[in-house]
Amino acid sequence: MACQSQPNASASSCSTSAAPPPMRTLAEGAPALNISDAVVSKVGELLAEENDPNLRLRIFVTGGGCSGFQYGFSFDDAPKEDDLEVVRGDIKVLVDAMSLQYLMGAEIDYEDSLEGSRFVIRNPNATSTCGCGSSFNV
Repeated sequence: MACQSQPNASASSCSTSAAPPPMRTLAEGAPALNISDAVVSKVGELLAEENDPNLRLRIFVTGGGCSGFQYGFSFDDAPKEDDLEVVRGDIKVLVDAMSLQYLMGAEIDYEDSLEGSRFVIRNPNATSTCGCGSSFNV
């Protein structure tokens, strides 16, 4: 929400941001998320180090970043009621319902290059992204 105080006025002028986009539907049988083999391999390595068979990779979207929304990754040991759980190889990925509306149809990848190692999201819902790829706008 962007608010501005008006000079010589007792009230503030506020504008609200647009509502989230409606939930996209994919063709029958199409995965909600496309998880690459590189993600399966890297997350498998990280989970082996943690030595906890209940851990899952959680991918989420929060407000912030230079483009409006930013991606986040963490490990979680239990799905929540509104989570989508995607099983790919030996790993499980969780996405909450709010984040899923922004990630529907996205490709989750892992890159290890001269620039560094990182998870990469190629998001068909993003209308713009920042230079580092960790934030986006719809």
